[in-house]
Amino acid sequence: MTEALQNLLIDRIQKAGPVSLAEFMAEALHNKNFGYYATRDPLGSLGDFTTAPEISQIFGELIGLWILHAHQQQEIDGPLCLVELGPGRGTLMSDILRVLLKFENIEELLEVHLVETNPILRQMQQKLLGNLKVLWHYDLSTLPDQPWFLVANEFLDTLPVIQLIKNGDRWTERLIDYDPAEQHFFWTSSGSTSRLSLLISDQVSSKAPDNALLEFSPATLGIFKTIAENTSKKGGAALLIDYGYLKPSFKSSIQAVHDHKMVDPLSNPGTNDISCHVDFQSILYESQFFELNFHGPIPQGEFLISMGINERAERLKHGSSIQQINDIDIAVKRLTAREEMGELFKVIGLTPKDSPTPPGFMT
Repeated sequence: MTEALQNLLIDRIQKAGPVSLAEFMAEALHNKNFGYYATRDPLGSLGDFTTAPEISQIFGELIGLWILHAHQQQEIDGPLCLVELGPGRGTLMSDILRVLLKFENIEELLEVHLVETNPILRQMQQKLLGNLKVLWHYDLSTLPDQPWFLVANEFLDTLPVIQLIKNGDRWTERLIDYDPAEQHFFWTSSGSTSRLSLLISDQVSSKAPDNALLEFSPATLGIFKTIAENTSKKGGAALLIDYGYLKPSFKSSIQAVHDHKMVDPLSNPGTNDISCHVDFQSILYESQFFELNFHGPIPQGEFLISMGINERAERLKHGSSIQQINDIDIAVKRLTAREEMGELFKVIGLTPKDSPTPPGFMT
């Protein structure tokens, strides 16, 4: 399958010239026949990376409490519509539901909607959540026309990104070409000024050194706008968690992982997890055009500590073995410590305009 995807990209380049990073990522990650996320379970020790829900059940339980609190703050006539984007194995949703189902009459209100394109992961989700009614979607366009209580953990970083590189006083698009003699993909430039350069302020451009890089993700902003519009018009709430930055570093944030090791993002397309850091500054800018409350971004560690991760960890330790206690401590440190996931990962909350500040974001 890797060879088929590589041949597809090579053929496209030979016919039409170098492709954008966004196009390369879209095919390498999301091609419905050969893409990375369409052909495997990428998670865990036998996969390529581990996400927060796989580290500790506490992560999902605290998000479940956040959703419950956000729902109770609103008067919603209808079901509690739970939505997760990129739900992996279903671990996060399972942990969220463990909390919600402890409350009386919640089950009869629940509707679970998972946005997932990977058939392998869909089967795993169905097996884990099989006792509940779950509906699957390929994208947000088929989600119900009602308030969503939505969570997206490490979803936005997988969406295609466009990179611009500064050449003198011009910003040109960074592209990917193929060398048939050396048989590898390599970076090149469009040579002409990109139309996206109109989005770069004079202040940012003047600070950028030569060969500086800026990243744009229309796909990320498109999904954010869909979530923001639904929240502003219908209510509900959203929690977006991912690694990213609040101001540009003028460096490439693209990275690829295979078997828990960093690899060349252009090597063996379709076999590596490719991602880019999320531009939270652009998301924050877009939020001002919607009638809603925008919370954050705040570090994941700060959010989880505010939500009570340490207290929950202590309760889990009661009756546990020494090894289990040690595992709990390691998991909490990994999720909250500044040098681990606590600072790099950021949390954003969206709630309706007239709602109070939700837990986790109170100062």
